[in-house]
Formats: sequence, C-alpha cells, structure tokens
Amino acid sequence: MLRVLHIISDTNIGGAGRHLVTFLEHFDRARLTVWVLCPPASQLLEQCAAAGVEALTSTCLAGDRSFSWRGLSGLTRELGAFVKERRIDIVHTHASFSGRLAAKAAGVRHIVYTKHRMDWEFSRGLIKKQAIAILNNMTFQRVIAVSQAVKDDLLHSGVPEAKITLIYNGIDIKKFREQARLACPGPWQETVNKRRVVGIVARLEPEKGHRYFLEAAAIILKKRKDVLFIVVGTGSLSGELAETARRLGISEYVLFTGYQDNIAEFVAMMDVLVIPSLTEAFGISMLEGMCLAKPCVASAVGGLVEIAGEDGRAACLIPPADAGAIAAKVNFLLEHQDLAEAMGARAVAKVEEKFTAEKMAGEITSLYYEL
Repeated sequence: MLRVLHIISDTNIGGAGRHLVTFLEHFDRARLTVWVLCPPASQLLEQCAAAGVEALTSTCLAGDRSFSWRGLSGLTRELGAFVKERRIDIVHTHASFSGRLAAKAAGVRHIVYTKHRMDWEFSRGLIKKQAIAILNNMTFQRVIAVSQAVKDDLLHSGVPEAKITLIYNGIDIKKFREQARLACPGPWQETVNKRRVVGIVARLEPEKGHRYFLEAAAIILKKRKDVLFIVVGTGSLSGELAETARRLGISEYVLFTGYQDNIAEFVAMMDVLVIPSLTEAFGISMLEGMCLAKPCVASAVGGLVEIAGEDGRAACLIPPADAGAIAAKVNFLLEHQDLAEAMGARAVAKVEEKFTAEKMAGEITSLYYEL
C-alpha cells in the first residue's frame, strides 16, 4: 500500500479543492493511505473529515498563493518530520510550489503535482521563463494535466512531455444528482417560479467572463422579460458586477447568490447554464450542468472545447468575450425546448462515459504505482 500526502495551499474550495475532495471520496483505500496538509483556515478541513481522511495544518503554507519565501524553511522542517514519521511514499501538491520545494528539500523521492489552471495574462521574458521552467522541473517527477489544453500549456512552458500525464477531472454524478433531487426550496424559490432561468456558476473573477454574461442578459431581456439570471459564487468582482447590472438596467432580473455550499440546488433550477470564461483549464461546473441534462453555452477556450467536443453536440460553443453570441445561443435554446433536451441527453451520455469521479481516482492511483 502506498502512503500519499496531498498538499494544497488554498483556504477556499475552488476548482483545485473540489478536485481533491472528489479524489478523497473515491480513492481505493485498499491501495492507498492518504493525508492532506493545508492552511489552518482552510474550508477543506471539514470536507476531509467528512471523507474520513486525516488533515494536518501548517501556518507555514503560503495560503491561497502557490509560493512564498516566508515560511518555506519552517514548512520544510514540518514536512520532513511528517514524512519520516508517517513513512510517506509520495507527495502530491495542488498548485503549491512551496509544497514541492519543501518536499524536495526534505528528501521526498516521489513528487507529483496537478496543474489546475492555465497561465492567463502571464508573460515572461525568455531568460526568466527558462529559469522558472528549470527550477519547476527539478521539483517533481510527474505533473497531471486536467485537460489537453493544460498539457499544451505545460509543453509551451518547457515541461518535457514524458513528465506530463493527462487525467481529466471527474465528478460524483450520483451524489450531485441526489443533492439536486433533495434540495429544499430556498428563499429565492418564489423569485424563480414561472420564469426561465439562465445561470452561471463560477468565482467572480475577471477570467470567468461574468461581464459578458450580464451584457448578454441585457440583450436577451430586450426580447423577453420572463427570464431570471442567476450568478452563483463570490469573488473580488462582486461589487463591480452588481454595479454593472445596475448600469445595464437589469438588476431586478439578476440574482447574485454569493457563496453556496449546494451548487446542485441552483444548477437544478436552470434552463441553460452559461460558462463564458476567457480562459479555462477544464470547467467542473460545466460537467455538473451536463450531468443534470442542462444545455450549456460555453466559450470555445481551453478544456471547455474538450468537454463539449469539437462538433459542439454536447454543448453550444461560442467565441470568448462575445455577449451577442451568448445571447443568440441562449435565446435559441429557450425557444427550442426539444433541441435543448436532445443536447442535454447527449451531455449526460458524455459525462457518464468520460468524466466520472471513479475514473479520475483510478487513473491517479495508477499513476502513483507507475512511479
């Protein structure tokens, strides 16, 4: 049996955290013993306990940052002691460059990391790029790319192809559907009743494209007033986006929910799910919509294209940063219920075939045993 320590510096549960929780709920306990190291304030602590996985905390982790010199020596000491005490075979980090450096300094032989994001608006000079690539390549044996788009990004940054393994994210389809089925009506239910619902589920950050979602909403509302637009999530743009809705004159038609634990409850309400990202490594929220047979309108960027398929039969693809294209596709799906349902059925089939939690956890475990 292999003994694996996962390190994640995030304090909130974003894409990396959701990926890790899904793995913790589905790995084969006959083949692995797993621990998690995270910051003391991490929301993952409760999720680890629910999954029956021991979680450790360190104040030396960077906390929502991949790297910081501050605390690195302390993290190296703590990690070295824990690796020795628990006889850790593999350290697996999620974005935490500090974690990889500490593991390397502590003498860990097998280091894996998962790249959950694309390098977005991040330019480097040639010398700096080469220096980062060399240092990064020294800290791991294998990197997991969550999509072909991420793999291409890694290759472009100088990572040798032999060190990259493509493993798609997966979701717990049965659990998500059960959460949707059991969801209790919330205080917003009266607002939703008798209206078509178009939604977005994402952190309120620039790369997620909320601006174009709201601009598309304004276009749609010029044609029909029976639509409610739901924005699920929180982030740095919460105030700015609320102001955008006011400026567009659509505030009464837009519901900002803030952070929500039960994403399934909101996705279940939707007639159409929109993923207007400007960049996207994968797109877990798109899988969640598809598994509930929701027709999706997504930007043709990164991993979203791989989920939808080049032919767009499992989801509608549109150019990024194009509010008009979003509005046109959403209007079409709202007006053609039969075609929307057919797309939803194809989406369900695709998720069940390629993007399950069991498949993802099994492939990660197999990678560990290859090292």
